[in-house]
Amino acid sequence: MEVEYLPITASEIPIEKDFTIGATYSFRFLHNERSDFYTCIILNSDEEILFTTKICYARELVDVVVDGLQINRLIIPLNPQEIEQARILQGQVVNKLLFGSDILLILGRLVEV
Repeated sequence: MEVEYLPITASEIPIEKDFTIGATYSFRFLHNERSDFYTCIILNSDEEILFTTKICYARELVDVVVDGLQINRLIIPLNPQEIEQARILQGQVVNKLLFGSDILLILGRLVEV
């Protein structure tokens, strides 16, 4: 299956990369070693934080409307091989073993912003 995704792997984190998804934003990815989970911080071009979230399997990365955030694609942490099983696994926390290898930040359908 051919899917588009944000090219991030666990070995790169912590990292900040710019992605154009509707508009260009900086995505900062961090790992909490103590509890083994990842967070994503989205910043505008002025380095202002627009959105912060814990990355959870099969849940939209940006699941609310945020002023100044014009992302026009769904971003969903999924293992492309397990898309049919996603409903069963939905909401599980993404850990270091899976992030960027089995679980990718899949770009979904275009959304209206």
